[in-house]
Amino acid sequence: MKKILLLSLSLITLNSCDFPDPIPVEGCTDPNAINYNSNADTDNNSCDFTADILFYLNQEAGIFLYNQGVNKITFHIDGNSIGSQYNNGGFFTSEIPPICFDEFFTTGSVYWSESSYTTISWEAIDENGIIWYNQNTTLVANECLKMELTSKKLKLFQENH
Repeated sequence: MKKILLLSLSLITLNSCDFPDPIPVEGCTDPNAINYNSNADTDNNSCDFTADILFYLNQEAGIFLYNQGVNKITFHIDGNSIGSQYNNGGFFTSEIPPICFDEFFTTGSVYWSESSYTTISWEAIDENGIIWYNQNTTLVANECLKMELTSKKLKLFQENH
């Protein structure tokens, strides 16, 4: 009987104790973010994201720009120059999408916050400041978006601008 009474008192004591609620861990809860916190249980809108975008010319675009006397095409993302491609007896071209960061083409990295996608504005400008092409494009976190410039795109853009 004493054992039952002692056990009952122990259970009553344990049940009457208030255990504090666990402190929530705030942080980025999106696994696509570069600062993802797997321990976070409350999202605090602090997520940061990145994606890459590769620019390349197909063969017809390279020939077209060469014949137009273009010596350099510089690519800009949101007004910032990310790199150039040069006409050294012809531009480097590819008929299939190259891998990101291929040394013969131009790749830029974009960083942003809050959402796992963003819209950027990019343009291709020659050494004389002529805009040969521009476009708004949506980037998704962790992707390498490959943007092919074709002679058809370049000509159509020039006709309309």
